[in-house]
Amino acid sequence: MSWYNQPLNAIAALKNIPKLFNKDQLTQSQTENRSMTAYGAEFEHPAIGLTPLKVHALLTQAEAGNMNAMLALFEDMEERDLHLLAEMSKRKRTVAKLDWSIKAPKNADANEQKYTEVISELIGIIENFEDIITDSLDAIGKGFSCHELHWVREGNVWLINDMQWHVPQRFIIDPFNQRELLLAGNGLGDDEPLWENAWLVHTHKAKSGYLVRGGLHRALVWSYVFKNYSVRDLAEFLEIYGLPLRLGTYPAGATDGEKLTLLRAVMEIGHRAAGIIPQGMMIDFKEAAKGSSDPFMDMIKWCEMSQSKAILGGTLTSQADGKSSTNALGKVHDETRLEIRDSDAKQLASSISRDVIGALMRINYPNVSPRRYPKFVFDLAETEDIGVYSEALPKLVSIGMQIPAPWAHKRLGIPMVSGDEPVLSMAQANQPTNQAPLTAQLPAIAMLNQATDTAIPAETTAESQRMALENGLDALLSNDMLEQIGQHLTAGMVEKLQGFDSFEEALGYLSDNVPDNPELLASLTQMIAISTAMGIDDQLTARGNNA
Repeated sequence: MSWYNQPLNAIAALKNIPKLFNKDQLTQSQTENRSMTAYGAEFEHPAIGLTPLKVHALLTQAEAGNMNAMLALFEDMEERDLHLLAEMSKRKRTVAKLDWSIKAPKNADANEQKYTEVISELIGIIENFEDIITDSLDAIGKGFSCHELHWVREGNVWLINDMQWHVPQRFIIDPFNQRELLLAGNGLGDDEPLWENAWLVHTHKAKSGYLVRGGLHRALVWSYVFKNYSVRDLAEFLEIYGLPLRLGTYPAGATDGEKLTLLRAVMEIGHRAAGIIPQGMMIDFKEAAKGSSDPFMDMIKWCEMSQSKAILGGTLTSQADGKSSTNALGKVHDETRLEIRDSDAKQLASSISRDVIGALMRINYPNVSPRRYPKFVFDLAETEDIGVYSEALPKLVSIGMQIPAPWAHKRLGIPMVSGDEPVLSMAQANQPTNQAPLTAQLPAIAMLNQATDTAIPAETTAESQRMALENGLDALLSNDMLEQIGQHLTAGMVEKLQGFDSFEEALGYLSDNVPDNPELLASLTQMIAISTAMGIDDQLTARGNNA
């Protein structure tokens, strides 16, 4: 964006803005004196020993107001499940890679256009804004994501220097308003509302429900648990697969210590192929363990496909089995992916418009109505196949269809020309304004120029060129030297030709006696070329008269 490298323009445009906010109020950090360790949430790992019953308890606690354990579990899920991490990363990147801009209010006047450009520049100087977009999309899984705004002042201008992401365990749900967040305090009764103009709070509705139930991970946690069970069972199966069953027997009256020694030997002998047991005890080796890993892999596959469907709306962008991965189905899944991307982008753009652009406008332009604030928008337009349009548009225009140029530019992703920007054009050869007729472009003209003293310019009229061709042909035919050469060559040829009995013998004689006279050959070539040009000109004239 052009305003990335021009941050000083915004400062120059805001020199006369009145100061309405206390400097200390904006430069302080609300989280500066608050510890993350108040509830130990930062160090919890609920995924250890996770069971369906434990999951139910964590989700129920979150609904009652204590989200820490649930949020910590969501962090563990992304760290421990690589498939879940990959799918969530895909969904975030599809939005993070989009171009974005600041859009002026509808029917904006000159002043509104001006402060829209200023806000664009102020957004452009925020450090690592692309990372802010990615971190804000953490709300897809957890339901919300919060950045603290850090303000700096340059003269009378308030700028957002950077935005710091905070782990979601720092926040709790307002017990009196399930849609609002509070900043967790260092102790009970110490929670406080988030400061105005100090936070970007993106709440993402992956599904309907209160804030604590809006995150996608609440639905994904069950497939994560079932997949964990299958992975664990598969590991145990592989550990004993192919090993024989070892059965130890001990005599009656064996002590507990002897029994423990025998048990240890039975367990270790399968891996170490060696062991010792007390006399009187024995180990029997039964048939090797049988079975298949297919049931475990089927369960793991089902869980991962369910996760892909919930996150991306389909499975073809993650797995292709060669059976159901058809081109038609791929297009349907791609359309679903774009619908999810557009929804994520619009929700995030709304949050940025409200909390970031809104804060900049309230502080630097306090007299502007919120209804006339500019908006943060992502470019969600999908460009069409330029090859298809390059063939279709000329045909549609030729039959009279009126197609607006801005529409075509938008569909193809080609920006409209601005100002005196250079544009692409077709390279054209230099040609005279009045192109000469066909006879003027034939080699006969060049030959005639060589055969006569007066050259025929290409820009002359068709009638004068026709006359010049006729005069040149007459000059070639009336050449006394050519007539003498012809008489000499044909003096005895006619008599010899009359003496042949067949046409083939006559042609053979002529082929063997071609006259070797360069001047004669050049003149004949010129006359043939001029005659050809005159014949073509006669045909063109006849077609023109019949049209």
